Amino acid sequence: MKIKARFFSELMTALSLMMDLDENRKLYHAWRVAILAERMSQEILPEYRTQIFYAGLLHDIGAISLPDHVVHYTDPKEHFKNPILLNHSDKSAQIAREIGPLSMAAEMILDHHEHWDGSGYPKGLKGNNIHLGGQILRIADTFDILARVKPPLDLRGIKTILSSRSGSEFSDLICELMISTLESGNFFEEIMDDKRVSEMLPETIRDLPPVDLKSCNTDVRNAVKVFAQVIDAKHSYTAGHSVRVARYTYKLSKAIGLSEELAEEYEIAAYLHDAGKVAVPKSILDKPSALTIEEFKLMKRHPVYTMEIMSMVSELKDLVFIAGSHHERYDGRGYPDGASGESIPLGARIMAVADAFDAMTSPRPYQRTKSKDEAKEILVKNSGGQFDPDISKVAVKVL
Repeated sequence: MKIKARFFSELMTALSLMMDLDENRKLYHAWRVAILAERMSQEILPEYRTQIFYAGLLHDIGAISLPDHVVHYTDPKEHFKNPILLNHSDKSAQIAREIGPLSMAAEMILDHHEHWDGSGYPKGLKGNNIHLGGQILRIADTFDILARVKPPLDLRGIKTILSSRSGSEFSDLICELMISTLESGNFFEEIMDDKRVSEMLPETIRDLPPVDLKSCNTDVRNAVKVFAQVIDAKHSYTAGHSVRVARYTYKLSKAIGLSEELAEEYEIAAYLHDAGKVAVPKSILDKPSALTIEEFKLMKRHPVYTMEIMSMVSELKDLVFIAGSHHERYDGRGYPDGASGESIPLGARIMAVADAFDAMTSPRPYQRTKSKDEAKEILVKNSGGQFDPDISKVAVKVL
């Protein structure tokens, strides 16, 4: 099934929200940068509004593996010392190219940490050698960081800081454009308000020319697969986890006699099952010892976040509950709802086996990696408790 413009925009919006989950709150960094960059582009790059908007949404996607969200790294010197930060523009651009028809957005993303005076990264470009879209992203990114200062800065304070960087971080033209955009009507008050930002984003998408998908060969499954790769990039040990769980889920679905269509739907849900884990701190996910009660409470929230992220994509609505129920147990002792038996969606019961099998047979900081035979013994042992007995029985034969 080829992707449609609405699916594409909703998926990119959900992906950027996933990156902006910071424990129990939404940071709206990517959304604010995208709205602001698009508004500025109306004046000097109107024909590329759509590309610059998506560049804003995805500009920091390559920084997903940082221990904390990228907005917490405000010292420019730290960016040059930290390999993840130093390479994130390049990695973000690579991911944007993979997603499909965003080749120009990728070039903008690549340049979004270049400075007008040549002191930026990754290439140390200078002046008009920096993509104009990248220049807009740079100042929009800077604005969002300034908008987070406590106590909050007023418009005058932000203008003073931006003007002090004119000629060094950004050109005089870009600085003037930013200030005139902020001064337009009540835009400054709106862009500073998280609630209003969450309303402005869908409004902006509705007004944008749609992404040109004619030359895009990406189907829904492949688009979601890119999403899964970003999820798994959060932690070194989860590399490939979502893709393997999706593969096992599809294999089990076919083995128990489900149709190709249903098996593919469950596979798509499995690609996204851990989207909410991005909101869980690395210190918890990487902890080699037992979690505290508070840490486990936070861990148990990740399926809820997964459901919230997936709910933003209309075409995935039917899969939300399936993906979000993969930690329910057959005996009712799972989470987030404590559902049991056949009240747990079939796709989630399949995914629970697939997820556990991959976790057991892959390196994890909190347990020894098991052989496939050892993992299958555990599936049998926990049949009827953690796992659906019928699915466990099939898994032992086909995984």
